[in-house]
Amino acid sequence: METKEELRNGLELVLALQLTLELMDEYRLKGLPKKYGNMFKNSIEKSMSQTYDRLYKNDPEFMTNSMNIKNEMISSIASLNEVDAILFASFTQHYMDNIDVAREKGTVFFSKLL
Repeated sequence: METKEELRNGLELVLALQLTLELMDEYRLKGLPKKYGNMFKNSIEKSMSQTYDRLYKNDPEFMTNSMNIKNEMISSIASLNEVDAILFASFTQHYMDNIDVAREKGTVFFSKLL
């Protein structure tokens, strides 16, 4: 697997697991589910650390900022109630559907929600 693809897939897993762990905290889940969630996240982090470290050496500030921003997004998503999560999903889908425009302009304005 390519290094870039490997990192992306690993980060997706780590971020999804981090979101799961934050939701477990919100719902005050403890015990085995929390323990296994942490173990799985730590295992994935270890398996992708070599790739991450290589990219970090190239641009430490970018990688640190990137991980901080992703962590902030996870915390924000975890804090949403069900109705707001559904609304947020619509915004993110609109962004993904128009990602080239967003990248070109640097900002996306939502004129309507489908």
